Amino acid sequence: MIQTHYDRRTNTTSISVNDMTQISNNLPLTMKLKNIVTGEIHYQVTLNPTAWARWCGAELITDILVYDATDELIYEKKWDVTEYGDNVERDLWYYLKARKNSGLESKGLVIGTHDGRNGHWIYPIKHGLSKATLIDGSDKQYVELVNNYKNNINVETKNLIVTTDGSDVEWYQGGEGYTDTVVKELIETWVNDGTIVKTHRPSVSINELMTQDNYDWLHLDVEGIDGDLILCLEQKPNVIVYESMNLPEEMNDKLSEWFNTNGYVTITDDGNTIAKKINK
Repeated sequence: MIQTHYDRRTNTTSISVNDMTQISNNLPLTMKLKNIVTGEIHYQVTLNPTAWARWCGAELITDILVYDATDELIYEKKWDVTEYGDNVERDLWYYLKARKNSGLESKGLVIGTHDGRNGHWIYPIKHGLSKATLIDGSDKQYVELVNNYKNNINVETKNLIVTTDGSDVEWYQGGEGYTDTVVKELIETWVNDGTIVKTHRPSVSINELMTQDNYDWLHLDVEGIDGDLILCLEQKPNVIVYESMNLPEEMNDKLSEWFNTNGYVTITDDGNTIAKKINK
């Protein structure tokens, strides 16, 4: 028997095997984890009877493949957002699924994508529920983003830094790029100061971007300025997803008031929040 488990809270993928008598001549087994965006096998391990394995990392959205000693695929578990996603991921999926089932088109603006291998928006984009504009300001990560989505006809990519007013900014990059930001104090809490590179870059205002298409949903992961971008929105999409865990209490209070005033309901789970217009 093969048992698998995903834990979104700890970013853990687990597998255990026992009672393998039916294939005892074809042991050991090999487990492989395949990223659903790139198809990359980013982890594999050999499994003998009564063995178990656990993998932990940010790249949780993976399929589990198990092969016997003859390299025949004997087990496959595909990652499913409705079963394994957190409340924010599932809520976005059901919103987009409902629109498609009703014959309505959707398009999302995703700001702060990194290389596009992780995020609440990945599963619905992979399954064609929505078109999307994917934006990231980092250099190396943007190259990888373009490569990862070059064959997806529902996606366009842009290498931009997004701010409230479109002014020139100082852009800080370091580490693996997950904390690249215009907020120096934020990246310094995660990355050694000696590895941080500062450049002067132009930016584009979020309101300018919002006028460029009929975006009905917005996803933000912009390291410290999510709240500022939301509060300055002139066009208000049906759904907004953002990282709320690093925002100060004062900003979260302002956002709560803003969402209430503009007719949104919110759900927060594992440091992220989804806001949906009532009856949308």
